[in-house]
This record gives sequence, structure tokens and C-alpha cells, in this order.
Amino acid sequence: MAKSPNSPTNQEKSWNFLATLFFIAAIILLGWSMDKTGKTIEDVKLLDLCMMMLATYRLTRILVFDKIFKLFRDFIRSRSRLYLFFVIREIITCPWCAGVWVALVIVTLFYFIPYGRLFIYLLAISGVASFFVVFINNIGLSTEEKQHRVQQLQKESDYTKLSD
Repeated sequence: MAKSPNSPTNQEKSWNFLATLFFIAAIILLGWSMDKTGKTIEDVKLLDLCMMMLATYRLTRILVFDKIFKLFRDFIRSRSRLYLFFVIREIITCPWCAGVWVALVIVTLFYFIPYGRLFIYLLAISGVASFFVVFINNIGLSTEEKQHRVQQLQKESDYTKLSD
């Protein structure tokens, strides 16, 4: 069976496996730390959970798509022949992959970093604002398209034109 040019090499697969093990170890360390400090996931209030979800959305969006991290993404892409950078590139170019890692960071910030909750709330507010921007832009675009269609119909059905 021929190998696709985009399929990962064995070494890239190994690095992906190591990244997975690192992620699992980070989860175990986070759980152990929470246990040692008496913090539980069940203690999270619904509002805090919503804030963490919105913050995860926004930070993932920033990391994977927004201009502010383009220089970082381009730097990683240019060095993706180094296998560690290959794994990082895979993570930061996939919103599903990045979202899992970002969620881990957000939960860690929430529980263990001073002012982490402030950062989470700022990201959450920014996430809600981005929803509003997209919503309003879609309304504006839809309105412009409808106006353009009406103008085209008016031009096509103009009875005041002299007919040949």
C-alpha cells in the first residue's frame, strides 16, 4: 500500500504518542494537585463552568485562528521538520486538538494560578463579544445581500425603459 505524502512518519507518530502521554500525565498531576489541596471539580459553580467554557473557546480561537498568534503559528510551521515542533504545529492548527489542551490550561488557571479567574473572565467576556460581532456581521451581510438582490430585480423589471 502506497504511503500518502501527508501521512505522518513513524517518528512523527512517536512524538504524537509522547504528546498524548504528556497530556495524560498533566491531567493526572492536575487531579493529584486538586486532591492534595481539597479542591474538587464538583465545587465548580455553573457560572464558573460557563466562564471556563467561554474562555476555552476564546483562547482556542486566539491560538488557532486570530491574527495575534499568526507570527507564532508561522514560526512553528517553519520549524515543523523538527518533530517536537511538528506536534505543536498539529495542535495549534487544529481547533479540536488545541481546545483539549486549552481546556487543561484553563482548569489549571482556575484552580491554581493567582488571578487566573480574572484571566478566565476576561477571555469569557471576549468570547461573548466575539459571538456578538459575528452575529451582527452576519445580519449586516444578509441585509446587504437582500438589498443587492432587490436592486437587481428593480433593474431587471424597470418598465420605464424604452423597449426596442
